[in-house]
Amino acid sequence: MPLRKTLNYLTGEYSDFSLESRIFHSVCLVAILTLAYCVPLNFVLDLPVSAWLSFGGMVIQCTLYSLSRFFHKTKLSIVLSIIIIHVILVLNYFYNSGIGGPTLLLLLVVLFLVSAISEPSTFKYWVALNLLIAIILPLIEYHFPSTIQSSYVSPIAKFGDMATAYCLCSLVILIGIRYIKKNYYISQALLKAKAEDLERINQTKNKMFSIVSHDLRAPIATIQSYLEILSEVKIDEEDRQSIKGDLLLMTQNTDMMLSNLLMWSTSQMEGLIIDKKLMNLAETIKPVVKVQQSIATRKGVELHTDIEADLQILADKNMLQLVIRNILSNAVKFTHPGGSVNLKASCGEDQCEIIIHDTGIGMDEYTKSTLFSVKAQSSYGTKNEKGVGLGLNLSKEFTELQGGKIRFESETGVGTTFYITMPLS
Repeated sequence: MPLRKTLNYLTGEYSDFSLESRIFHSVCLVAILTLAYCVPLNFVLDLPVSAWLSFGGMVIQCTLYSLSRFFHKTKLSIVLSIIIIHVILVLNYFYNSGIGGPTLLLLLVVLFLVSAISEPSTFKYWVALNLLIAIILPLIEYHFPSTIQSSYVSPIAKFGDMATAYCLCSLVILIGIRYIKKNYYISQALLKAKAEDLERINQTKNKMFSIVSHDLRAPIATIQSYLEILSEVKIDEEDRQSIKGDLLLMTQNTDMMLSNLLMWSTSQMEGLIIDKKLMNLAETIKPVVKVQQSIATRKGVELHTDIEADLQILADKNMLQLVIRNILSNAVKFTHPGGSVNLKASCGEDQCEIIIHDTGIGMDEYTKSTLFSVKAQSSYGTKNEKGVGLGLNLSKEFTELQGGKIRFESETGVGTTFYITMPLS
């Protein structure tokens, strides 16, 4: 909205000025407008001294506002403003009917402003100054009544002056309270967001500790045990080849777990640089398919691919390979020997859909609901293959970072199908 943008510009942006500075700017604007109104009003009410004091105050307030808003000398502006306002109010007290005029009411609203905009280190001094003036002025009037000039020539003049002072005080207090409440709610929202960030970071830390302490340590310990058997125990060739196959499979799974962990940690802690290029889909994922083909063959799972040789896709090579590797690995992992996994791609006008279907064990409703969450638990495959529980979370994040989408369909005991939609250009 133009009006809101204008007000934000005049009072200062949140990123450039503190709450106290924005309150000060708002009050300056209200004071300038009110004093501009009071100048002709006081002349009409036959209050020339008040009119000239209002004019002088308006000029000074414009100067101090500009010094703070455009030259970022807010501290200096606030100090000068507080001093000058008190000097003007003291003069106004003597020349504008003393206790019968609006000065004490104006002093009260200045006390509110001092509380809102002054620094904690100087707050008590300004409050003391304000209260001292409010006490001394009536005492002077009481003991030396001749020092006070009765400036009102009629009841209408007094009514107009007091009503104007009341309106000014009300506006200043309302604006100050509005800013304080508004920024309180903003601060609460920021605190809530920071608390959520801290919770996410804490979950990330806990997840990393869990992975390092258990999910990565366990397979490494198993590999060590296998190697000790191979080096210390005499076994026949058939058992040796079986152990070597298990070692290879466990090493490949552990390598994938470590790769996922490192990529996930980078994405959570440092952010990632996305390098999207137009590339051949079949050639890009060929190394991934080759590794999974070896694992599937050893497990007794059929892995079929159906991708056109000239199909082009716009993606980040490393991210796309990680996404396909994770989903394809899960498909093989949760498919029983004798089952099958199918990888194919179909194209529309401006996007490509990569489909990975398996005839595995499927997922229950709870698993579906937490599948893409960092809270997802690692699970064992049909031959006790161990995962980290991060693969699909990473796959979703990386797919969306490339401008794609990922969804799935699954039925317990029937199988699972993942759909990865990526732009063609």
